[in-house]
Amino acid sequence: MTTGRSGPPAWLTSVEMLGTTAVVLMIGAMVLWYKAAVREPRLGFTIGSGVLVYAVCLVAFGRRSAPLAVWPFVLAGLCAGVAAELVNAQFLLTRESAAAGLTGGAIGVAQWAALRTWLRLTGSPAV
Repeated sequence: MTTGRSGPPAWLTSVEMLGTTAVVLMIGAMVLWYKAAVREPRLGFTIGSGVLVYAVCLVAFGRRSAPLAVWPFVLAGLCAGVAAELVNAQFLLTRESAAAGLTGGAIGVAQWAALRTWLRLTGSPAV
């Protein structure tokens, strides 16, 4: 059964999407990498898992959202935050999991706002 749409939405494959995603991932990885160097090396794996989960979830959820909706970004951030905290806590569900998920969701909203602004400033029809 087909949905009538062919391929991913225009905003998902735009250069603006690639740019904002790269900036979000680089800033997050830089901050966490610094903390890993100061605290313990195991956080390097935590950083990698969070970055990977964010990117995969954003693409997976974004493919289901034709207009530029906020929910794929929030869900991707939430999943990445919880996944990274689970790895950090040795796969135990802790109180920090909720805070990590909310922080990831806030980062997702920040990327969505930056992408939406960038697309409008460039006059892209992807909005």
